[in-house]
Amino acid sequence: MFLSLLFLVFTLQTDQREDISRWLGYLESGNLEELREAIRQEPGEARAAIETLMADFDHSIHSWRDAPEQRRVNYSDTLLDSGLQLSQMVTEVTGDDFLQRRFEARRDRVAATELLNDGEFEKAMSVIQDVRATARQLEDQSFLFSTYLSSAYAHLGMGMPEKTLEDSKTALQIARQIGEKVKYTLALFNLGTAHLHLGQNDEALRYSSEAAESAAQIGNSIWEANAWLNVGYVEITQRNHQAAEEAFGKTLSLSQKAGDPVGEGRAYYNLGIVFLNQKKWTLAREHLESSLRFIRDVDIRHSHDIDEYNYVEKFTLEALLHIYKQLNLEDPAVIDPVRHSLEEFAGRSSSGDQHAH
Repeated sequence: MFLSLLFLVFTLQTDQREDISRWLGYLESGNLEELREAIRQEPGEARAAIETLMADFDHSIHSWRDAPEQRRVNYSDTLLDSGLQLSQMVTEVTGDDFLQRRFEARRDRVAATELLNDGEFEKAMSVIQDVRATARQLEDQSFLFSTYLSSAYAHLGMGMPEKTLEDSKTALQIARQIGEKVKYTLALFNLGTAHLHLGQNDEALRYSSEAAESAAQIGNSIWEANAWLNVGYVEITQRNHQAAEEAFGKTLSLSQKAGDPVGEGRAYYNLGIVFLNQKKWTLAREHLESSLRFIRDVDIRHSHDIDEYNYVEKFTLEALLHIYKQLNLEDPAVIDPVRHSLEEFAGRSSSGDQHAH
């Protein structure tokens, strides 16, 4: 079980773009002397334009994986470059580097996230600590919050789950202080996942359930689906089959609503496991067969687990053969492709690192 580092997806507001078009025009045309003069005459408007650029850049950051490959962080290079240039010019003209430092910290934040996605956890942690120091100096609580989510992920990747839990608790505390529902929801989700990774089921169930409720209130179906997925994991561990079925059923419907194939595949797979554990062979067959397409097309493993040996697929194939036997199914058109796929696993090596999904 791994802590998911999630990013918000926002749509840029066109009215905000009109506010900064003049300042972007100076940069695009290369009229730096005119830009300097405009900053001297209207420093307040220049700073307001940078604040808008900063908000737009923050809103552009997101992460999405709908193919079997390493998840990448996406953001607007244009907004980042423009913000850095304009804030540097304001520093040059006014001597005040406050906004420049804030933009540079955001640049470093996405650099750290790219390192996290590449599994370079120790390198990422070094950058995160520098960014956190800047956030504290600038008294930017919102940005400080994001550094604790990042370090939670880094500590988990470094095999330090207790540190992950500490970071997640701090993130939740900051989110409460800020009073932003979106950050609060994200903090709840990650804290629930941290407890789940440590096998602390009561706490994992509490925070994951709260995250699901909060995500529903803000209308984020993907976060709500993932929170119910965590709830289902806890219920499976405690062999509460009916509760697990209900939780994974919510993950399935929410993932379908949001158009999230990874979440949909995980829901089918886990529902199949729930029915398999209860010896409900027909239902187990239906859901595990449905999960195979997602396992192969988008790969429902965590992005940092993806390698050639797809142990989730292998387990699903083995489970299906067992189910077919229980159902007295002898149709070669159904059985032979599953057997053939399992034979292909014989020549592959397993990393031995398996996690629940």
